[in-house]
Amino acid sequence: MITGFHYSLSANPVEARKFLEKAIINGKPNYIQTDAGMFYPRAFRKMFYSNKFGGLTVEHRIQNYQETRIHNYRIETVFMKIKDRVLDFRGLKALWSAPILMTAIVIQHNFIENHSTTDEVPCEKAGVNLALGENRWPDLIRLSSKTLYSQT
Repeated sequence: MITGFHYSLSANPVEARKFLEKAIINGKPNYIQTDAGMFYPRAFRKMFYSNKFGGLTVEHRIQNYQETRIHNYRIETVFMKIKDRVLDFRGLKALWSAPILMTAIVIQHNFIENHSTTDEVPCEKAGVNLALGENRWPDLIRLSSKTLYSQT
């Protein structure tokens, strides 16, 4: 499952840290997998280094295609979906709409579509069973509406 994403116009340690903060908002995972961006190791050290443990408290798995010749399919799958949608829209006219579009694509990836290699919906593979029916989008919207209104 994709647990965090961040849209920015620049690639630097500050933006990487914003992404990492979003990725751990619901708790620290065992590892976070990124591409080989030069800015990630610095952001990781600032956020997850501990003298007490003598290293990082969250493992940083770097998928570097130039070294391994293995693509980062988990990330690239979503990037390709975003690129396809942007082409369909003939480019985003306003930058404020990009994070909204990314959120919808991540929701679709995590809760709606079967994964291409496992033929399972990622949320169910991760043990999150929401009891969604055949038409998953309306069921997910109904479920989120119930949760939203029960909290107020």
